Amino acid sequence: MSYVVWRVVVRQWGIFCSVSMMLTIISIDATAESNPKIYRWKDKNGHWVYSDIPKPGSKEVKLHSNILTMPSIDTKVLASQSDTTPTITYQAKITSPENEQTIRDNSGSVYVTGSVEPRFTQGLSVQLYLNGEATGPKQSNAQFSLRNIHRGEHALVLKVFNQKGQVVAQSNEHKFYLHRNTVNN
Repeated sequence: MSYVVWRVVVRQWGIFCSVSMMLTIISIDATAESNPKIYRWKDKNGHWVYSDIPKPGSKEVKLHSNILTMPSIDTKVLASQSDTTPTITYQAKITSPENEQTIRDNSGSVYVTGSVEPRFTQGLSVQLYLNGEATGPKQSNAQFSLRNIHRGEHALVLKVFNQKGQVVAQSNEHKFYLHRNTVNN
């Protein structure tokens, strides 16, 4: 072994021994502190005084245990509180177009607006259905633009989903009629 390597090994061994000795001293000191002696005596006014330093005429107080025990917690109380949490009932409705409204648009564009009560919360999403088919992916607001809708009678339904993808509210079916002009040749 070279001198430099040997010197590093000796230094590391010295650090290890110092740390080991320090931990031993701390553990001995902690053990002594965990069982202190307590003394009591009466002061000049007749009140009991307790201390870890003995005074003339004091008597040592015998401690039986330094282990504290706590009664177990009644968890039934906690379970019943979570059961009483009110569940929120959401309501969805389509506000535009009005039910059985006639819309005249030659491009076939229809703008749909819905509402959710109580107010929309984080984690909820809505999806619009036209004639039983989803018009697009779920979204976080209740405004929809439908394009190139064919003329005739159509049915709209608005569904509200929670974070788990479960339907928590659904509007009543809403009908509208789309009129588009045709060009005859």
